[in-house]
Amino acid sequence: MEKVKNAISSYLDTINNLRSLGVLINQHGFTTQIGEWLVESIFEGERAKSGIQAGWDVHANGKYYQVKTHAKAENNNSNFTAISSTSKTHIDELIIINFSPEYKLKEFYLIPWNEAVKHIKYSGKSIPREELNWSQVKQYRVDLEKLPHQEIVKLFM
Repeated sequence: MEKVKNAISSYLDTINNLRSLGVLINQHGFTTQIGEWLVESIFEGERAKSGIQAGWDVHANGKYYQVKTHAKAENNNSNFTAISSTSKTHIDELIIINFSPEYKLKEFYLIPWNEAVKHIKYSGKSIPREELNWSQVKQYRVDLEKLPHQEIVKLFM
């Protein structure tokens, strides 16, 4: 039990440290915030102030980005993102980030919003929802070595 207590304490210390550094800004999911922080940092932008705001997540270079981030288990072969095609706010581009379970950057997609919307389809076996299959937008997969601010990208390599 002592090991569990120490691990939880260490985890909470890390969360608080990331919060004090501005990486985590709210109580929203860890994976989501790491992805948004990565985009904010490499594009020198600013994240939305609210974690529950609909629409864009990062504003940078005069563009509004919606960021969807995944950290999938190695045996999870799903290659889609749940996403609504009916945003009421302006979005210029959709960014999809795929991390390994250890938060190693595996894939980064930068998709013009008008192109992303064309490929969003209803799917799901038990509960239909809107999804974007990554195979439909593979031409927008970015070579990780071509992302700006490689010193930040390499934190996840």
